[in-house]
Amino acid sequence: MPYYAQPDRIPTVLEALTHQTVDQLKVLANLLPAGKIPTRKAELVDYVHQQLQGESLKRLWQQCDRLQQAVISEVVYGADGRYQEARFVSKYGEKPKWGTGDRYSYSYKPSLLALFFYSYTMPQDLKAQLKAFVPPPEPTRIQSIESLPTTLSRTEREYDPSNRKQIDRAIELPLLSQETEAIARRDLQTVLRLVDLGKVAISDKTFHPTGATLTAIADVLEAGDYYSEWTETQSPGGWKYDHPIEPIKPFAWVMLLQAGKLVELSGKRLNLTKAGQKALNEPSEKTLQAIWKHWLKNTLLDELRRIDSIKGQTGKGKRSLTAVAGRRSKIVEALKDCPAGRWIALNDFFRYIIAAGYEFEVSRNPESLTLEGYGSLYDASFLVLEARYILCFLFEYAATLGLMDVAYIHPDDGVFNFQKGRDLDYYYGRSLSRYDGLTYFRLTSLGTYFLGLSDRYTPATLPQKQVLRILSNLEIVAVQPLTRADRLFLDNFLQPRSDAVWQLDPGTLLDAIAQGRSVDELRTFLIASSSEALPQPVAQFLADLQTRTTSLQDLGSARLIRCSDTALANLIANDSRTKAFCFLADQPKAITAGQACYLVVPLETETKFRNALKKLGYSLPGLN
Repeated sequence: MPYYAQPDRIPTVLEALTHQTVDQLKVLANLLPAGKIPTRKAELVDYVHQQLQGESLKRLWQQCDRLQQAVISEVVYGADGRYQEARFVSKYGEKPKWGTGDRYSYSYKPSLLALFFYSYTMPQDLKAQLKAFVPPPEPTRIQSIESLPTTLSRTEREYDPSNRKQIDRAIELPLLSQETEAIARRDLQTVLRLVDLGKVAISDKTFHPTGATLTAIADVLEAGDYYSEWTETQSPGGWKYDHPIEPIKPFAWVMLLQAGKLVELSGKRLNLTKAGQKALNEPSEKTLQAIWKHWLKNTLLDELRRIDSIKGQTGKGKRSLTAVAGRRSKIVEALKDCPAGRWIALNDFFRYIIAAGYEFEVSRNPESLTLEGYGSLYDASFLVLEARYILCFLFEYAATLGLMDVAYIHPDDGVFNFQKGRDLDYYYGRSLSRYDGLTYFRLTSLGTYFLGLSDRYTPATLPQKQVLRILSNLEIVAVQPLTRADRLFLDNFLQPRSDAVWQLDPGTLLDAIAQGRSVDELRTFLIASSSEALPQPVAQFLADLQTRTTSLQDLGSARLIRCSDTALANLIANDSRTKAFCFLADQPKAITAGQACYLVVPLETETKFRNALKKLGYSLPGLN
């Protein structure tokens, strides 16, 4: 972008020319076809103005090179009259030729573009004329590939002391990938089960998961965290990895469940809400979609906070941060333009966001933020703030929910590592976050459905198979490998006997039911997992348990009021002022004269009962 004032709008080319000096007008006149150039300003303005009309204007445009014609076309068909350098370079890969030499020296010679733009803004009447013959610009496209390479090729430049020269060295970086759609559907159930077991704790101040919780979740996720299997300590490039790869997916699940209102805090542990309990028995894709919609609007977490190396976010810099919903909406709009089922390099996605006009600001005042080891971010490029925010949003949340498959390398090998400057390009050096290794993504079928790119979602279904065998002796045996969610479910209801055997135990089942589970839930699970009817002893066991656990009902707390005789109890229980707030306790069939009777007063109606009782002329000493 130009570093000096660029007007938003110039009404006419005549007005633009009038504001030029005589020397500036002479330079413009020298760009026109050979002719006698006037010397007076008014005549110079008229001379140049006449050449920017009709057929002569068309001939000037035809003399421009390909990139110069492209920039004219982009502005003619753009929303305003301004040349936007970042968008243009992101789309075309290079800048148009504005002139030769140093712009601020006497030797500078402007190109023909100087006749079309004034302070990088095109006059509105000139724009209208050009639209009559200038074709629309080529569409902004995002590059994609069908399949991933097995490694990521990198060329490193290093100093060779033997010949005292810089030499290029080719290295190959291992590229990891994870298909997320099916994993997300199963991981959702697993983490919900873990919450249901009371094993997910968070801070009551930040609402972030504790270290023990992150470990517990990582242990039960189907494919672990993204970097769970990473054991290398040194890059193929020869440098030692020093950036700790901290939890990504486990952290995301805790925040996503909170944003989706599937869990609530009780003390320092999360419990399932009614919606969370319901989600255990609903199709996972329905719940994931609801979570995604909630996440786009929630303010529980600004993803920038996960970029630990950017400081000042909780101090004065917080006031200048933009709204997270606006940032997320821009990323989502760009994702909607991505081809489904094809891999997209993050660098190409960043370029597309800028070229297509989806760019956004993370901070209105970046100088209020600092970067460890570099100081203020007053001149931070797109790659430092906005790109890092996007990497976190995609890697930690969109991918964890199954919207996109991901391919990644170690963060210290990341292609977007920090370097001060304004150009968007590959940088090598220091990583800023655990997300810097994200290199490619690919929209899944679930992602295209959530983004509104497809009308329906049909989950890939595996052939139904028997994973459990239900035995008449009340044992449950795993005959196929179980998912972690299934194991958590069985451990909650049944008594484990070995890694593959559980026992229907009344005590364990009664404990689970006392915690809000149900016999129907267990029965449905066993039938679905065994693909056959339950043996008669098991069916009878569950039926008896159902009866025993539904014969009693907790109606809440109440006061038991002793009345001195039956007549008084009947009076209070049937009077129009008090009957709505109490009822007679069950009495023996035979009540002797003068025998006391009892009233039951629910605690929620206690105050109203006392007030109504006063209107009857009675009081209740010692009620408080």
